[in-house]
Amino acid sequence: MADKDLGARFLDLTRRKYDAQAKWFLNGFWGSVGEKNSEQIWTYTQKFIELDPKKASGNELDEFWSHKFLESFGETLTVLALREQLKKIDLDVNGKMALLEYLCFRFDKTVQQCVNAPQGGNEEKLAAAQQLLDAVQKALIEQQAALEAQRVQEENVKKAEAELKDAIADLKRQEDEYKNKIAELEGKANNEGSSVVQRNKAANELSQLKSEDPLPLRKAKITQEAALRRVEKERKAAEVATANLEKKVQELQERFAEAEAAFIALRDAGGSAQGAIWWMGRELKEAQKYLPKKKQTIQ
Repeated sequence: MADKDLGARFLDLTRRKYDAQAKWFLNGFWGSVGEKNSEQIWTYTQKFIELDPKKASGNELDEFWSHKFLESFGETLTVLALREQLKKIDLDVNGKMALLEYLCFRFDKTVQQCVNAPQGGNEEKLAAAQQLLDAVQKALIEQQAALEAQRVQEENVKKAEAELKDAIADLKRQEDEYKNKIAELEGKANNEGSSVVQRNKAANELSQLKSEDPLPLRKAKITQEAALRRVEKERKAAEVATANLEKKVQELQERFAEAEAAFIALRDAGGSAQGAIWWMGRELKEAQKYLPKKKQTIQ
C-alpha cells in the first residue's frame, strides 16, 4: 500500500480480536451494509472463531483455514485459485486472512474507507456495558457447565444408590428363601403324619441345607448395606451441591438483567456506535440461552 500510515492503521485493526474487527466494520458501515447484513457478519465471525486454533483470541486465518472458511460458505476453491483469491482479500499481504480483510472484500470496501469509517460515540459507556456483559456471560457459562456436571454426578449417585438397594433386596430375598426352606424342611422332618420315608427324605435335605455355609450371604448383605449408607451420604451431599449451584445461577440472572438494562439504555439513547450496540444485543441473546426459558426476554 502506498500510504504507509494508512497501511499501519489498517494492520493495527486486523490485529484486533475477531469480535473487535466485526464491530469496527459494523460501526463504520452500519447504514450502508451493517444493519441489513449484521446477522451474516455475526455468522462469518463465529466461523472464523470456530476454525482458528486460537479461537476467540485469534485475529486471522492461515491459508489452510482460509480455504476451510471459504468452503463453508460455498466458495470451494483449488489451492491455486485460493491463492489468487487471497491476493484480493489479503490487503496487508501477509499470506493470511483477517476477518476485516474478508469483510472489506465481501462488501466491496477499500482500506481507506475501512480505516476512516466513523465509529460513533459513547465509548466509555459502551466499554462499561461490554465489561458488564463479558463478566456475566463468562460467569453464566461457567456456572451452567458446573451445574450440568453436578447434575450428572447427582444422577450417577442416585443410580448407584438404586443399584445397591436392588442388590440388598436380592440378598435379603435369598436369605429369606434359605430361612423359609429350613423351616419348611424342619416341618416335614418332624411331621408325625408323614411316612418315615418322607420324614427321612426331608431330614436329609435339611441336613444338606444346614451344611451349606450362609455366612458369605450375610457378609455380602452387610457389605452392601454399608456401601448403601455411604452412597446415601454422597447423594445428600450431591443434592446440596446442586442446590447451591442453582442458587448461584439465580444470582447470575440478576446480573444478566443488569447487563440487559445497560444495553437497553445505550440502544435507546442513540448517538452511539450502532454496530457495537447491535453486537452487544446479539451477545446477550446468546448468553440468555443459559437462563431458564421464562427469563429469555431478548428476541
